Amino acid sequence: MISNKLYRTVGIIVCTQKNVLKVPPFPESIYFFQLAKIAKQNQLEICIFNPQHINWENRTVPAWHVEGNKWKFGIKALPFVIYDRCYYTSTAHFQQYRAHILRIHQDKTVQFLGRALGGKMQTYNMLRTNQEIEPYLPETKIYSGTSSFLSMLNQYPKVCIKPNGGSHGIGVVSIEQVQDGYHIRGRNKANFPFEKRISTQQQLVAWVQTFIQKTRYLIQPFLSLQTADGSPFDLRILIQKNGKQQWETTGKAIRIGKEKSITSNLHGGGDAKKLEPFLADNFHEEQIEAIKAQIEKIAMIVPSHIEKQHGKLVELGLDVGIDRHAHVWIIEVNSKPGRSVFLRTGEKEIRKRSMELPIQYAKALLSQKVGGY
Repeated sequence: MISNKLYRTVGIIVCTQKNVLKVPPFPESIYFFQLAKIAKQNQLEICIFNPQHINWENRTVPAWHVEGNKWKFGIKALPFVIYDRCYYTSTAHFQQYRAHILRIHQDKTVQFLGRALGGKMQTYNMLRTNQEIEPYLPETKIYSGTSSFLSMLNQYPKVCIKPNGGSHGIGVVSIEQVQDGYHIRGRNKANFPFEKRISTQQQLVAWVQTFIQKTRYLIQPFLSLQTADGSPFDLRILIQKNGKQQWETTGKAIRIGKEKSITSNLHGGGDAKKLEPFLADNFHEEQIEAIKAQIEKIAMIVPSHIEKQHGKLVELGLDVGIDRHAHVWIIEVNSKPGRSVFLRTGEKEIRKRSMELPIQYAKALLSQKVGGY
């Protein structure tokens, strides 16, 4: 007989960190602790575990959970509903987990809140099949050697190269043709900012090949997405499923990078501002209306279109840029978005709502499995 507790448990899969003294040994522990509190208010429990450690013979797993105000560790039954918060640092890291994640997906008893998106190019190819979305997509190509890179560089005076599977702005580089050669600026694989000049095309090609190595990279025209003082910025739109299993735009916030940075990621030392005051400070009234209309259109169309192409999702972080002509560009779509940006803007209610919605959605899915509470 299946325990009724299984119908009230939400599993969260994570990549645990080895050889660390941190308890519990995984990222986002503060977020999960807050989720546990919200889950309890909804008569649910969460447990966090590494998918590599599932015992499929008896369908149990060593897992962390919250009792009172403390983390506890013990053996738990494999939950029916799972929230994927695994973050991979490299292709090799992903390969360590791939078979284990696939095994869960193939199990007919278990349901993911949402299926994680693949790389940036895969998402781009899904988006460009929609004619309404296509105008908001910058031209994007896979780096397939010297010719693909030089072709883009000949077409645009400044290009951007970025890892297909990267995050936090790591490994993102801009390359600009200047009078005495090429100006390169970006973040290296260790996420440190760097800047350099290269004289000849031959030297540039050699540098790019050495920098990219075997990592899958994309090439795009460099979009001028900066404030008047030269600081890079983008807009994070958080869209989530609610308890009615419908899409809801939870919040929007501007992320601003350091003046000489080419990305606006908070991990790179950036800051955050509320959308409305930022737009008022940087754009004219007519431009603001046009920007808002584009943002609303993208937020409405993108989630449902990706679901049709890809499969069920629970939430999306849409990162969009706004150029000086008030045109909105889709920079990235993230199926495992963070919500720390709303702490930076002081929008605590939005932050709270962003944590409540995954629990409400999970409760709705569990309710379907048991036939209602």
